[in-house]
Amino acid sequence: MKQTLLSFLVGGMILTSVAFAQEKKISGRVTSADGKAIPGVTVVVQGTNQATQTDTDGNYSLNVPAGKVVVFRSVGFDDKTIIVNNNSSVFNVSLVNHDNALEEVVVTANAIKREKRSLGYSAPTIKSDELTEGRNSSAINSLAGKVAGVNITSTSNSPGSSSRVVLRGGSSISGNNQALIVVDGTPIDNTSKMGGASDLSSVDFGNRGNDINPDDIASVTVLKGPAAAALYGSRASNGALIITTKSGKKGAKNEITFSSTNTLSSILKLPEFQNQYGQGASGYNKAGDLIYTNDPKENWSWGAPFTGEVQEWGQAVNGVRQKKAYSAVKDNVRDFFDLGIASDNNLSFSGGSDKSTFYLGLNALNSNGVYPGKKDNYNKYGVRFNGTTEFSNKFSAGIAVNYSRINSNNVGGGQGGGSVYNNLLQTPRDIDVVGLKDLSNPYNGYGYIDENGVAHNDVYGYYGAYTMNPYWVLANYNNFNDVNRIMGNFNVNYKPTEWLTFQERIGLDNYSDRRRSESPKYSYLPIDNTTGNYSDGNIQTDPGQYRIDQFNVNEIVHDFMATAKHTFNEDWEASFMVGNNIRQRKTTSNSTATNSSGGLVVPGWYNLANSNGPLDLIEDTWTNRRLVGVYGDLNVSYKNIAYLQATARNDWSSTLPKKNNSFFYPSVSGSFVASELFSPELKSKFSYAKIRANWAQVGSDTDPYQLISTFSRSTIAGGFGSTTFPFGNVSALMSGNTIGNLNLKPEITTSFEVGTELGFFNNRLSADFTYYKNNSKNQILSIPIPLSTGYGLSLVNAGKVQNNGVELTLRGTPVKTENLTWELFGTFTKNNSKVVELMDGVQQVSVGGFSGMSIVAAVGRPYGEFYGVTNATDAQGRTIVDQKTGLPIASSKPEYLGTYNPDFQASLGTSLSYKNWSMSALFDTKQGGVFYSRTKDIMGFVGTSAESGGDRIGQIFPNSVYLDASGNSVVNTSATYDKIDYYPNMEAGVNVVDATYIKLRNLTFTYKFSKNMLKNTPFGAASIGVFGNNLFIWTPSENKYADPEVNSSGAGNAQGFDFTAQPSLRNYGINVKVSF
Repeated sequence: MKQTLLSFLVGGMILTSVAFAQEKKISGRVTSADGKAIPGVTVVVQGTNQATQTDTDGNYSLNVPAGKVVVFRSVGFDDKTIIVNNNSSVFNVSLVNHDNALEEVVVTANAIKREKRSLGYSAPTIKSDELTEGRNSSAINSLAGKVAGVNITSTSNSPGSSSRVVLRGGSSISGNNQALIVVDGTPIDNTSKMGGASDLSSVDFGNRGNDINPDDIASVTVLKGPAAAALYGSRASNGALIITTKSGKKGAKNEITFSSTNTLSSILKLPEFQNQYGQGASGYNKAGDLIYTNDPKENWSWGAPFTGEVQEWGQAVNGVRQKKAYSAVKDNVRDFFDLGIASDNNLSFSGGSDKSTFYLGLNALNSNGVYPGKKDNYNKYGVRFNGTTEFSNKFSAGIAVNYSRINSNNVGGGQGGGSVYNNLLQTPRDIDVVGLKDLSNPYNGYGYIDENGVAHNDVYGYYGAYTMNPYWVLANYNNFNDVNRIMGNFNVNYKPTEWLTFQERIGLDNYSDRRRSESPKYSYLPIDNTTGNYSDGNIQTDPGQYRIDQFNVNEIVHDFMATAKHTFNEDWEASFMVGNNIRQRKTTSNSTATNSSGGLVVPGWYNLANSNGPLDLIEDTWTNRRLVGVYGDLNVSYKNIAYLQATARNDWSSTLPKKNNSFFYPSVSGSFVASELFSPELKSKFSYAKIRANWAQVGSDTDPYQLISTFSRSTIAGGFGSTTFPFGNVSALMSGNTIGNLNLKPEITTSFEVGTELGFFNNRLSADFTYYKNNSKNQILSIPIPLSTGYGLSLVNAGKVQNNGVELTLRGTPVKTENLTWELFGTFTKNNSKVVELMDGVQQVSVGGFSGMSIVAAVGRPYGEFYGVTNATDAQGRTIVDQKTGLPIASSKPEYLGTYNPDFQASLGTSLSYKNWSMSALFDTKQGGVFYSRTKDIMGFVGTSAESGGDRIGQIFPNSVYLDASGNSVVNTSATYDKIDYYPNMEAGVNVVDATYIKLRNLTFTYKFSKNMLKNTPFGAASIGVFGNNLFIWTPSENKYADPEVNSSGAGNAQGFDFTAQPSLRNYGINVKVSF
């Protein structure tokens, strides 16, 4: 009985003490080493889900049982633990910054986490907040200006448009030069496949790298050199972007975060127009007198000077023509565009327990672009789930999966029938474009219904016989795109001992890309049959087309890795990893269209069954390729001072012949942290000093089916038409234009890099400098061969490309107090590219372009040179003109006109925070380089460009000379020309212009609400901000036409190609973010 009573009393005392312990409330303030408050610190009771976060002033409060351990965690700081006792309820905590501890961890190849101090190569990391501060819908575009050595080309900067990322210059003449994109350890596809018949009439369907939702990204590490990416094999020969997506935190409380970004868009840069002359042309009568003709069907603006007088224009409908003032409509092109609107909403759920974490992200991006109406739209929906769990101390697993769906309608570019911009730019300067919007108005449209309700579907009333109403083109041409994509990976980890770990990871990237292009069938005669200005020869007609393009990609990547770690003594540590990689990639491409000559049977019915004649099978191909690799990674460290890494990989590629399909590439890198040897006095000012160097070699295989000659359907032209084989009972295929090569070898890139990282004044000022040199040999090229062989091209290993340059990043914090922080950073990159050699007897190969203007790789010149006929110049660079006509003389042969690669690029950014307010700004520039502008060409042709204005008659060509009988230059002071005789006939090379620009890339202002402000709300944190990206651009006076970043060739190697490309956008809006 006594024993029972004693047990009861003891148990009661324990329960009572627990009950009292549960009531203890602690509070305090968390600061950094310099006394500055740290907001957002996770404060968690170890082993439980009890947690909170510090507010903007660093304050926290939490109910904690006495005797329990409380952990303080924050990104960039060391964890700090305290034991709660009964003697105190206030615990102020100071966290040690990793910047001082120098233990920053970065994610490198194969998702391996390593201390940054140990890396022998440059591997800058961009965190989520910095990546998304400009609220760009493209994760790739968001990197622009933030990392030295990274060249981002953002084309139109609209949602879903193409982006190109190249690290340290292009190393392959004909292969892919973009960086590999890796998401959570798994490489993903980043194909850029333009729509349209060619770059001359292209449709930008974007590239798959932009399918990634920026709000799901936790960080991006840029591995620039082959040494950094050697473990990924041939795919990473151009470097890699290592993307780590967000995840929950162990022991953290569950959190719900909602972010809404609403964006307005407008045109960043439109061409400059002349506003002195209107519709028509000029010439001379037999007496030599200047006369002007006002032809109402013209797209030319070479007419008489503006008078302001009211006059008739356009076609006569029922004998009546419209009237307007003959004066400039200065903003007629700008007024055509609307304000684009986009809404980007993200909802995420995250959290974790002691042994597991989860993150679920939902995203919806809906955009209606700057073209009027609802035809320029882009919609993307995404779901991401990341989760990890520990089954035991030895077994753990993780999964990362993302599903995205895209549907859009894209406006065509170039000079094709569906190019709205091409038709818009040709509008005479005296015509109000917005006045053409009402297509039911018989003066504007194609077909109309008269007052008696009778339809007239065979006539058009639009003024132009050589262009189409841009509103009608926009309404009747469609380029639909539907993409469904799932990607992710599953990994299992087994750790039998403290020093040995096994990991199995399987990744998947699978998507279908379906495109449907609709071109209308029509035949319209001019409605004007009374004035004599129009005739049946001015008919507008097209057979129409319906085309379906279907692209499917399935890629499976498998990795198995075994990692062993050993500590020899207090000074020496080492790790060794061996792994196996298998990559299996399958693609299918099918393109089918209605008959090209017959077109559609019934107008407006877009179905392949509506083909007027046999279907055109444009493409029906599939590819299957496999790459198998084994690799190893050895790391040795001495104290915290010296680090050595050596990697080796061997790949076997299915796209190379058996005797050459095995290629081995090693790398070695090292770093020396000299500041570990500094005295305390020196280290207080010279905080950090690291020297790094690396050497690496990496191979790159080729596309499938390059070893053999291929055969396909072909068309034979004859005197009475053309015949496509196979035809009837004649079974025949024609060999391709390129002869295969059974002796191909992989391209090999060898790189060397040396650099240093320095920190001063407790790392308030830091610098990162790199010098690199890359040599790429055994280029896989298509070389022209004599037609007598039966082929036009031969695939060979020939050529060498060299890139070398410097990269510099500077960061500084001039002001850092409890309430005010001001930071500055800047980057500088200079890459020198040179084609060292090609095959004997071959001086250049084409990279892209068209018949009048090529982009080439030429021996002794930078990669990506423009090559075409231009105006002839003398030794002093003066334009040579014909002494009789005063017109420039064309060069006797094509000339090299400059490369699309810049001489150098740089950026300057700043961020300022004061209490709850913060702002940031980023400027970036590319200096030098050129681009080809058809925008300039077509505007010169029709006489709307600013340079075609001014005095047009009897002008002396600027800075011109003519040649005397001895071939000597004589300054031209007398030979005159009329601009109408020059600008409509300019040589292609004249349209190559300076690509220099300076941009205000990002500007943001944000306010974060304090905990006190939110205490009566359900929100744990909240912020509101305004932002802008691509806000302003400055270009040289030579470029009055386009943003140099626009490109008609998407993300391929042919860059700097404005073939009436879509104009780029400036975006600005508001962002609201709350968490629960």
